Amino acid sequence: MSKQASSMCPAFGAIRNLLRMEDAMPIVISSGDGCMYGHTFVAHFYVANRPIFSPGVSSQMWAKGSVFDELKAMVIEMAEKHQPSLIPICSLCVSDTVGLPFELLPKQIGNTEIVYVPLPAYSVHTHAKAKDIVVDSLVWRLPSQRKARAGVNLIGEVFPSDPIKIDEVLRRIGSHVNTHVPGPRWADYVAMVDGSLNAPLHPFYSESVKRMKMKQGLPFVEGAPVGISGTYSWIKSVGEALKLNPAVVEAVASEERDKVEAAIADYPLNGLTFMVAGYEGHEFLLVRLLIEAGAKVPYLSTSVNTNPLAREEEAWLRERGCTVLYGANFDNEIGALEDHPYDCVIGTTPLCAHAKELGIPSIYYTNAMATRSLMFAEGASDVLSLVMSTYRSKARYDKIARFFSDDGVPKRTYTSWAPTIDITEHLLANAAVAPHEAAVPIAATER
Repeated sequence: MSKQASSMCPAFGAIRNLLRMEDAMPIVISSGDGCMYGHTFVAHFYVANRPIFSPGVSSQMWAKGSVFDELKAMVIEMAEKHQPSLIPICSLCVSDTVGLPFELLPKQIGNTEIVYVPLPAYSVHTHAKAKDIVVDSLVWRLPSQRKARAGVNLIGEVFPSDPIKIDEVLRRIGSHVNTHVPGPRWADYVAMVDGSLNAPLHPFYSESVKRMKMKQGLPFVEGAPVGISGTYSWIKSVGEALKLNPAVVEAVASEERDKVEAAIADYPLNGLTFMVAGYEGHEFLLVRLLIEAGAKVPYLSTSVNTNPLAREEEAWLRERGCTVLYGANFDNEIGALEDHPYDCVIGTTPLCAHAKELGIPSIYYTNAMATRSLMFAEGASDVLSLVMSTYRSKARYDKIARFFSDDGVPKRTYTSWAPTIDITEHLLANAAVAPHEAAVPIAATER
């Protein structure tokens, strides 16, 4: 059995961001019909009405070696007919294994940039890594500096209001947000060459910031304005990197720190124990916030691999009793549930489903947590209020545990999200419904 984190194809993390670019027409060289179907489905599910373009692929075409010829013709036709700003070519498992000669494709047709993005799942194991590869690949094609550099480049997917709030704070210390990527336009990436500092808000954009430092000479600051000490140190780091007025920077950093501290005081988590599991790198910041609110977080699971941008954050967490497990999988997380009496779990779908069967209040990370802001006082209040309300609903989770139990003892199943029990028989056995109410079978589509 694979020990990689359970997830859909990691390439989708990259393809999703490329599909959200309004002036890009991504080409995905799928490995077959099933691969293409999967990416098309999730593309429409997450990105709505944006198509994926692909040359036709089949075993015969791979054997004949005609895939590259069709790809080249397709690129030229798309560039000349539709004239997008960017055609990213996402190479998945088979095309990268076969070794298509992507270097023979034109780099530019008219004003259209043609960019190769390598995303084979056998070497790109997480969505986070795939997103870093996209930004890194696009950075390769950026022009030289165009004007006097100023402002901060924000790197990382965040809540829509976060760049606005960050810009407001930066202007108070004498700077501003120059651009934010991943962005909806190629121009957002090109604008990076005019910034004076990179700020990766998630720790997995290591290759991207390294490339910008090597190619454009841009320095970077680590971390994000999350939590009491995190907010203060991030503003101070930006001020020092840009050589701004120290007194002004200190005043703004202290003010924002005090606001976060006041917001956290409204949601004390003292005495509560949390487990956090995610796969984006965003989870490091969440754990910092929980700990500063008084919670114990003995275990942080992330599918992200060890990363130089995460070292300071990891050290901060370890000093406060949190074990960080990189490259984690479902079995690791299930085992960790038995190590401590958790009051709340914030994690992936299968982990949360399993925790709920055990009566532990749980929050699905991607839909409920990653869709919220963590930054500054407003983000802290929003996230901690959700956490507190979930914990206070413990009685409801106890009912779930009793439902999945034998004689009051919760089943420790691994089926979690798809329990193999007959719901009607279970309800009848526990006198939850009268026999006549169960006389009509429930169609599978109505369940």
